[in-house]
Amino acid sequence: MYVFDRRLRVLTLETIERIEVHVRSRWTYYMSHAHGSHAHLDHKLYEGGLNHAEQLVRLARSVEKSEETFILHYKAKYSQPYSPPLWAATELMTFGELSKWVQATKDNSIKSKLGHDLGLPTKEIVESVLQVLAYVRNICAHHGRLWNRRTVKRLPKIKRFKSDLLYAQDARGRQVSDNKIYNVLVVLLHLMERQRTDSSFRDRLLDLLHTQPPENLHSMGFPKDWANRPVWKT
Repeated sequence: MYVFDRRLRVLTLETIERIEVHVRSRWTYYMSHAHGSHAHLDHKLYEGGLNHAEQLVRLARSVEKSEETFILHYKAKYSQPYSPPLWAATELMTFGELSKWVQATKDNSIKSKLGHDLGLPTKEIVESVLQVLAYVRNICAHHGRLWNRRTVKRLPKIKRFKSDLLYAQDARGRQVSDNKIYNVLVVLLHLMERQRTDSSFRDRLLDLLHTQPPENLHSMGFPKDWANRPVWKT
């Protein structure tokens, strides 16, 4: 089980990193074109003034400590503003920090464009999915147990993925997304498919899952008919 969990973490981390790079590049592109090279410094563009200030402090500390070539180049050539342009600054953000910047963005047209790129229908779903993926990424990066993990935050209900996602009932009897790892894997499959890459994620994931008995897959949240659901078919 340890070996299986390690292989699952490595594969999941690799895939989330590809999504992270995609989100980072697209959000930076849209923000820079709409609001300028230093859009991250304008507090009027973000919800929650205090939270924005806290994120800027975090970013300033990262710039101060960074030995990246592009940061050293900026410091050597420019004295104002202190922070490098957004396309350099985002390279110093963790995925968790990036998800907070995206969530705080006031310009909903940018969130809509990002959602379209990812194949997610609403800005609320974009924000929630990024938060869950950042959480799962941290589990993988810090060698935490993943295979039968229940995520602290649940994925949102995504109607266009309803044939693949698994749902449960909360304490009030409301239908909510199941918080086992199965649903996270389903969303990753959809996001990778949207990027239209030559990714081998699905094939490698299927090969790994087929090494496990049904009771272990059940502990991961897999329904009995999972292999017949659309997203798992080539």
